This record gives sequence, C-alpha cells and structure tokens, in this order.
Amino acid sequence: MKEAVLERPKERIWTYEDYLSGRIPAEVSEVVRGKEVRKMPTGGLHGIVVGAIYRFLHERLGERFYVFVGEVGLLLSQDPLTLRAGDIVVVSKHRLKDVPEGAIPIPPDLVVEVVSPHDSAEYVQRKVRDYKGWGVRIQMWVYPRLQEIVLIRGENMEVFDADDEVDLLENVRFNLRNILKEVIK
Repeated sequence: MKEAVLERPKERIWTYEDYLSGRIPAEVSEVVRGKEVRKMPTGGLHGIVVGAIYRFLHERLGERFYVFVGEVGLLLSQDPLTLRAGDIVVVSKHRLKDVPEGAIPIPPDLVVEVVSPHDSAEYVQRKVRDYKGWGVRIQMWVYPRLQEIVLIRGENMEVFDADDEVDLLENVRFNLRNILKEVIK
C-alpha cells in the first residue's frame, strides 16, 4: 500500500489585497515578503507561560498601553506583504488611538515571544531582524526550557537568567523565575 502524500501547490506570493479580502488560508501562520510561513502549533508550556506573562504585563501596563495576546498580527509591510505574529504585543495608547480589527499597523513598544522547542534558530533570527528593521522598541525572547530571556533594545542585546530583574517599560521590572514558579509546579 502506498503512503498518502499531501501535494503542496506551487509557491504563491500573497499580497496585502489577499490579506484584506481574507484569501490567505488559516493554516498560514505568517507571511514574509509575500511567502507563507507555516508553523506547528505550540504546546501547553508555551501557552501557560504566554498567559502568565500577559497577565503580569496587563496588570502593570494596561492603563497606559494596549496589551494584546494570541499570535497578534503585525503588519510590517504591505508590499511585499510581511505579516508577522507576536505572542504578546504592547503598544502605547497614545500612539495607537484605536484598536484595529486587523493587524497592528505600527511598530510596538514591546513584543514578547516565547520560544518553543520546534522554533528553529533561523526562524528566530529572521524574526528578530524583521522586528528590528520595522522599529519594534523592545523585543523580549523568553526561553522557558533554558530559563533565560534575550532582551533586544535597538542595537543592544542582553541575556538574562531567570533570577535577573529585567527593566521593560516605565519602571516595570520582570523576573522570569516568579512567572515560571506560578505556572510550573
């Protein structure tokens, strides 16, 4: 008996018009320079860590910032279409007057990404460069298994252990160990 093989269509270049009209299939996680990116769904650890960080940030920043969660669409470029998805996205309410129904059209003040075991180093590096080139003010990459944080502000990159206090926005200090002990028993 032959094994069934899923045929992939020829590579398609997606456009901003495709995005606006809803023609991009749901299984496409992100679009980078018009080309689709598909990722495996994340696991339970990823979800619980994202939820705990969201709760922490929303409690401390929610009055002055929008704190979005859940593979939030970020419109880095219309042509060629580059649409990334952030785990947690924080944008000042002064800069983003209204919450868009679609993707966030301006660079966030903070993007938090929780790295899953199946995220390749190449995928992470490309996403870091895309965020940096777009003007994301602060990137926080959380590695739950390693219990480390990589914080990127402009050209500066720092690596923190779970016990370190990390300055994020407006005197909000983040400690990964406190977050992990809440969610990992």
